[in-house]
Amino acid sequence: MDAEAVVQKRNLQIVDDFLRRVGARTSPAASLEEDTFRMREGFQDFSIELVEKVNPERALNKLDGKPEHEISFFCSSIQRTELVGHFFYHGQEIPLHYTIVGSLILKREHRHFHVWEQPIKREHILAPLAFMDNADQLSSDFGAGLPVTLRDSGSSDLDYTQLRIAAANSARALRYECRQQVLAQWKEAEGSNARDLIVINDSLLRLPNKSLDRNMLGIVKSSYVPFRNRELLTHQLRLEEFQRGRVFRIELPEHPDERKYSWFLKLRSSAQAGPEFGLVRVETVADDDEDARRQADEFSHLMIGERFPVTFPARDWDKLIFPLKLCDQYLNSLVPSRQTVQAYFMHHAD
Repeated sequence: MDAEAVVQKRNLQIVDDFLRRVGARTSPAASLEEDTFRMREGFQDFSIELVEKVNPERALNKLDGKPEHEISFFCSSIQRTELVGHFFYHGQEIPLHYTIVGSLILKREHRHFHVWEQPIKREHILAPLAFMDNADQLSSDFGAGLPVTLRDSGSSDLDYTQLRIAAANSARALRYECRQQVLAQWKEAEGSNARDLIVINDSLLRLPNKSLDRNMLGIVKSSYVPFRNRELLTHQLRLEEFQRGRVFRIELPEHPDERKYSWFLKLRSSAQAGPEFGLVRVETVADDDEDARRQADEFSHLMIGERFPVTFPARDWDKLIFPLKLCDQYLNSLVPSRQTVQAYFMHHAD
């Protein structure tokens, strides 16, 4: 057994010890909670305002002049939340979860990739402490010092399904913490070089603007954006290959200083696919509307240049660029597979 497998087995044993401590039954689910439940990202809190009245209708695989920037860094994160057991509280079933979250940055130099600094990975037991009589003692016994620590899933709704959703939402918040930490480290060490761009495999909307710079791009692979006035974006599905849509501002009415800019970009097209094929959404911050328009053309051109090597048959390959696939592969190599976790707790079932 290699060293990583020994570490994984030790960490799963800590989770198993917790289940036994609270008198829980092991009941591993066959799928991740993120796949079972549709997670609400909070897009409905935001409103948009168009910066451009029409789509540019220009193929951006070619650009007038040489780009001022280059993409040198790529950031991605991982979140796996698995239902592993449950116990009874006043006759009601309470789910218990094991979650792994993490984030890393890859740096590209001379067409070669290597991990920038150290990835961040954290493992937690998620439990609704409001329904645990000895929560303080458990938090102490399964707290700092262990490689897997107990965290409150944060729900007070005594409903089994809602408690499962709360655990996945709690894990998402923990993933955001990892991402924000690794990006803060990068910004301090590398961010002063405005020419080097970093592409982040996620939305930037939950990152405060003070932690962002104009050389940080978010890539969102879903074209479903339930903003308050999302009807303004219906035209984006008509983009042709290599075209970008009109730039729009994303604003949180309660926090006007947290303005982001965004646009859709058609990386690939296929006569046999629907309008969402190859369609991504780019997010960034900018000095003003004109600055955002300039960025949109150049950054779209650079993103189009990242289409190769093709990532097929990876999931969402039409929207996925190769460096982000490498990020995800590396992160997945650091954690046990879903099947491994399920098999472990099925084997240890009472």
